[in-house]
Amino acid sequence: MTLEPYLTLSDAARRYGISTDALTRLVKAGIIRAVHNEEGTAVITVQTVDNATAARMILDEIKPEQYEHLRGKKIRLTEAAREYEVDQPNLSNWVRYGYIRVLDQGFQRLELDAADTKYAADIFKRAKELTGSSIKAGWVLKRVLTKTAKPGELKHVAVAVAKV
Repeated sequence: MTLEPYLTLSDAARRYGISTDALTRLVKAGIIRAVHNEEGTAVITVQTVDNATAARMILDEIKPEQYEHLRGKKIRLTEAAREYEVDQPNLSNWVRYGYIRVLDQGFQRLELDAADTKYAADIFKRAKELTGSSIKAGWVLKRVLTKTAKPGELKHVAVAVAKV
């Protein structure tokens, strides 16, 4: 088993062309996690910075406003999985986490808000391209959606994620 390489905040800042203050803000905001090495220096993994960089890129590329024309339109979960090319279990989890609003439901029927669904699917697919992993893409999706949520939205995300 190989351990991931660690970088000090100053080394990461030089490598990624951002300030140590910006990295410190990302740590304080909970976007990236730092640990202290034996010398007491704050260090982060290369992968952590790569994931945070992916989240930052996606925040710049994909905006919730791009999906307003779909707001309030219903799309069934199975149809959304097919149309947006995302696995049904992912969509179900995103509903459970509060990323996607349910507009209507019945016996074996779940109708989702098309804007929320397409937005989450596009973020996930772009994050998967950037990180090369579905698991990392899920991490990025959570970070992006919690950053773009309006006050009061996604209020139960932390609770839902903690239960998983």
